[in-house]
Amino acid sequence: MSVLLGRIAPQVILPLFYKFEPIDDPELKSRMEKLAREGHFQLQGVYRFNMSKETKKANAAFTGMGKSRRIIIGDTLLENYSLDEIEAVFAHEVGHYVHKHLHKLLLWGTIETFVGFYLVAQLYEALLQQFGFRSPADLAALPLITIILTLYTLIVSPVSNVLSRYFERQADRYALEHSSNPAAFSAALQKLSEQNLTDTEPHPLIEFLFHSHPSVQSRIKMAEKFSKKKD
Repeated sequence: MSVLLGRIAPQVILPLFYKFEPIDDPELKSRMEKLAREGHFQLQGVYRFNMSKETKKANAAFTGMGKSRRIIIGDTLLENYSLDEIEAVFAHEVGHYVHKHLHKLLLWGTIETFVGFYLVAQLYEALLQQFGFRSPADLAALPLITIILTLYTLIVSPVSNVLSRYFERQADRYALEHSSNPAAFSAALQKLSEQNLTDTEPHPLIEFLFHSHPSVQSRIKMAEKFSKKKD
């Protein structure tokens, strides 16, 4: 089912919600196709869509599977960013694809879920009698399950965020290595943070506990170091 949805979504489902048009800028199209070739995936085409009807945020991505894979770029990105900046944003997305981050996150999520169910069940059984409940089916014990699940989530979420931030840094490095102008990556990050109302430098503890992405300032510093080494 997921494979079928992946194939039909770009041509059947997404057009129900957004208007898609082929990109007519030859330079932009050429750059996107070059990134696709370097990422070793087939491409049906490069399209713009009216993202502005839903949000002021900007983004680019690729959708679909196999021969139905498309690059889609929001009009909010096309109208406010330079060619170099758009290329850097999409190169980051290609980095996620090349490093198979989606597959790895799905695997981690599956492991996290099954381990969570097992630990919650074991702890629930162990605590039932201590709290005076007669059996696992006792409805009065439902708040106990909620408390255990909440504690498990509080413990596991920071671990998931550490993994996610590591993947984001990998995708950042890929973008810096494969885009034409590494300096444009920093400019794009700054624009995106302002457009998306992002806290660019949260407290380290807040970032560790709650953020799935590294801080914008740390990503910009990494890009600046990369540019200096390249020069």
